Amino acid sequence: MFLIVLPLESMAHGLFHELGNCLGGTSVGYAIVIPTNFCSPDGQPTLLPPEHVQELNLRSTGMLNAIQRFFAYHMIETYGCDYSTSGLSFDTLHSKLKAFLELRTVDGPRHDTYVLYYSGHTHGSGEWALAGGDILRLDTLLEWWREKNGSFCSRLIIILDSENSTPWVKEVRKINDQYVAVQGAELAKTVDIEEADPPQLGDFTRDWVEYNCNSTNNICWTEKGRTVRAVYGVSKRWSDYTLHLPTGSDVAKHWMLHFPRVTYPLVHLANWLCGLNLFWVCKACFRCLKRLKMSWFLPTVLDTGQGFKLVKS
Repeated sequence: MFLIVLPLESMAHGLFHELGNCLGGTSVGYAIVIPTNFCSPDGQPTLLPPEHVQELNLRSTGMLNAIQRFFAYHMIETYGCDYSTSGLSFDTLHSKLKAFLELRTVDGPRHDTYVLYYSGHTHGSGEWALAGGDILRLDTLLEWWREKNGSFCSRLIIILDSENSTPWVKEVRKINDQYVAVQGAELAKTVDIEEADPPQLGDFTRDWVEYNCNSTNNICWTEKGRTVRAVYGVSKRWSDYTLHLPTGSDVAKHWMLHFPRVTYPLVHLANWLCGLNLFWVCKACFRCLKRLKMSWFLPTVLDTGQGFKLVKS
């Protein structure tokens, strides 16, 4: 019986190891939509005129439906989709984001990827415009992320459908200690209204979700004359990211629970062989080449490994 079970267990371990290399891992998402369409002179959201309320509600509902479709299609666990016409205060947003960033899987470990979506007003330098004159900077968000992520190797992907997402896209490229990506949009400032309608918040979300959820879509992000263009940036270590795989101690614990003591030397031998890492020089060189490629030749389409892609026009 032992001679039958041992090969089967070894094959199962190999299968799970290969699946761990090709599957995207666990992910959780949180969406924030603040559909204020006008700002006061100091940049703060103000209440909309009554004639624009219905149009804005329809557009905001479309954004929420699109992002919920995106989460469901890619099996991203939904933490929540918050919709607020009056804006969110800094303290409220702080508590919600911290709760989101500390979420864990049912088994205990952190999720592999955290997806944060935001659509609303931003200042010219990219900060989110919050209620009461407050703002949220990327540095502040990353500080919360580092606090919750700690020594774990989870990724944070921020999706922005706002008028000023480019500053965050540029800033994220300077980050060296975390795996962070920002997908943003650029809305055309001047548009010939006879040829196309002026771009609005929500247009990018509609196209981006359709691109990632419909394999037969005909969206071309590099098409000339697009009124809504895509732009993204990743941190310096993004290409180094690998999913968490079972460690030698994890394998040893599993083996000791299910196999006789006489087979323990086989586990130690296997762990020793795997730990030799004879090609560490080649791996280090390959890692440097991937970093240079991401820095100098950022691909037009970047597969996140979660089933969806980041794009730039």
